[in-house]
Amino acid sequence: MEGVVEVKSGGIILDEAVIDGYHNLKFRVTTHIHSDHTVDLNRSISYGSRIVGTNLTLKWLKCLGVQIPRSQYVPLSMDESIRLSNGRLRFESCLHIPGSVQVVYERDDGVRVVYTGDFKKPSIKTPVIDSDILIIDAVYGRPDYVRPFDNDVEHILNSFIEKLLKMGPVHVYAYYGKIHEVMLMLRENDIVAPFILPPTHYTMTRYAEGSGLRINDYLPLTSSEAEEIIRDKYYIYFNHYSNHFNEQYLNSSNPYRIVLSGWEFNKPIRRLSNRKWLIAFSDHSDFNGLLEYVKYSNPSKLIVNRRRSNGAYEFAKYVEEELNIKAEVR
Repeated sequence: MEGVVEVKSGGIILDEAVIDGYHNLKFRVTTHIHSDHTVDLNRSISYGSRIVGTNLTLKWLKCLGVQIPRSQYVPLSMDESIRLSNGRLRFESCLHIPGSVQVVYERDDGVRVVYTGDFKKPSIKTPVIDSDILIIDAVYGRPDYVRPFDNDVEHILNSFIEKLLKMGPVHVYAYYGKIHEVMLMLRENDIVAPFILPPTHYTMTRYAEGSGLRINDYLPLTSSEAEEIIRDKYYIYFNHYSNHFNEQYLNSSNPYRIVLSGWEFNKPIRRLSNRKWLIAFSDHSDFNGLLEYVKYSNPSKLIVNRRRSNGAYEFAKYVEEELNIKAEVR
């Protein structure tokens, strides 16, 4: 199985396709919209690579300013595949953000290569795929990167927002896509407060609903309806994580603020200031989740992608010692 997979600067090369990285090849596969997976995407477009992703991922890239020519635009559904020189490449679902996928390459010689992309809740919300070669991004690859409250954090977040809404408006700050996961979760748990969204997030939500997600009752920040709701002080406002540091919007409503980050392992909620909290809500598996995927995928070889990992060598060593699976870092 030597030479089947190359990993260069985080990009995973399978014959004439590269996944989540740049290389002069026919296809550039994008597992989702986060910036560490879209590095040099415009270079791939300029080279002429055909850009492959789910329909929602490609539409969201457009929202974020990526212009893909129609001739290079290749939406791929879960029941479709692309023929490469030595096999067929297809997508498999996962739980990360809407539009995210795992990539499976079924080679003609019988070798199955799986790239997990970003995921969480393996075997529950993310299918674990049997593999011969497994490629993983060990985002939380050190043994101490464990959130013991992971199974409860969605309930904790939902209950905390519900509690705060009784006292005033709530502002939530998270990365692209994670915002939509939280909006879906709140609606599924009967939180009916209207959502107020900046223009980019509003457009992304329109596309998400067009792809089958049901969020309902959301308004653009610039609308007159949003202004009226803000005056009533019963709403949830969402914006990108980076804005929680200095945002001045809507300060007159004196909101409660929630920042979502997976880089918290000691407790699910940590107070940052009088009306601001960090909640340890992550879209990535912690160390235990990564290990579980590898164990049940049971590959002959594990490749840990160093570019998008924290503790890549520690994770590879642990897998070899505890699971007796050959592992290497690239």
